[in-house]
Amino acid sequence: MKRVLFIYNRHAGKNKTWAGLSDMINAMVEKNCLVTAYPTQYQGDAGDAIVRWGHDFDQVVVAGGDGTLSEAISGVRRTENPPIIGYIPVGTTNDFSRNLNLPSDKLPELAATAVTGVPQTHDLGSFNGRNFLYVAAFGAFAEVSYTTPQKIKNVLGYNAYLLEGAKALTSIKPHHIKVEYDDEVIEGDFLYGMVSNTTSVGGVRNFPPGNPDLSDGLLEVTLISPIREVKTVEEFSRAVLTGDPSVLSSIITSFSTPKVTITAEEGLAWTLDGEAGGVHQTAEIAAIHNAYTIIHGEE
Repeated sequence: MKRVLFIYNRHAGKNKTWAGLSDMINAMVEKNCLVTAYPTQYQGDAGDAIVRWGHDFDQVVVAGGDGTLSEAISGVRRTENPPIIGYIPVGTTNDFSRNLNLPSDKLPELAATAVTGVPQTHDLGSFNGRNFLYVAAFGAFAEVSYTTPQKIKNVLGYNAYLLEGAKALTSIKPHHIKVEYDDEVIEGDFLYGMVSNTTSVGGVRNFPPGNPDLSDGLLEVTLISPIREVKTVEEFSRAVLTGDPSVLSSIITSFSTPKVTITAEEGLAWTLDGEAGGVHQTAEIAAIHNAYTIIHGEE
């Protein structure tokens, strides 16, 4: 019988976790698991719980949003014998879960997959020595995820990000930055920038552009120039959602690299996995290859 430490954030999303707790535990028990359930008590507790007790279990399953999973992976990195992580996404946008080929949004099925799916290694990001799971960002949309009130997120979900992001585009000024990578230098003004290891940001599939490999030792850098050729916020939003190359090619610069340094004339406010990451004039960002193992659904 597999011993499972089940860590859940009862404040995530629309309280799906709390309402479906019994169904999730039962689904894991039906897969021959002995489950110990633990509700997080404070920000960062998912990682601390793994450090405290992870070594006593065969696997850890985390239920929450992207931030809860990010905390858990941070805890995994602090252990001598890192456990395999299963993830039940019950947050607002659940960006990262789109990388995992999970079977559905039904909690019992997600819980069963979390203990029976396919383990795969993923890369992690390092930002000035601090780990991030899937995205470090600055500019137009970067603050939206943590400045949008939780009640609005719970009611509107992904639409909250689009609404708040559209408002930001009408008022934000570009940042002058220098980007150094692989003996290349880019310098200019940009509304938004992100360094990521994901196929979805803000609920938008294929953003960043392309089809990133989450275990190739590379991070994807995406920079959005000031919007001069796009007449309206609605046109820009439509282009992002549809991947319209006629619009995006004129305003988006993207490339892959194992390491990048971004320097600004003034301090930039960054977000890491949707949470405030501090103000930094220089950001040294690198991939940590094969840093953790997480459960995927069947291919």
